[in-house]
Amino acid sequence: MSRSVKLAAAAAFGGLLIAVAVVSATRPPARHDTTTYVADETGSPNPHAAELKRCSTITMPESGCDAVWEAERRRFFHGRDQQP
Repeated sequence: MSRSVKLAAAAAFGGLLIAVAVVSATRPPARHDTTTYVADETGSPNPHAAELKRCSTITMPESGCDAVWEAERRRFFHGRDQQP
């Protein structure tokens, strides 16, 4: 194959890549319809749910919240030893 044929093929391939890039850049982004599931907190089996929700909004340490978080950890781990 001659050098000019190789050069023409490379130019055609480069032009094709540029055309694909331009078309991709000018297309509007695809719309992704996603469904978000939110847990219903009414009738929650967790007796600490309301207190945990309140404690998650405070920024200062509070002994009542520490006790609720510890009870929730024990409930979650079912009494298993926690490994740090």
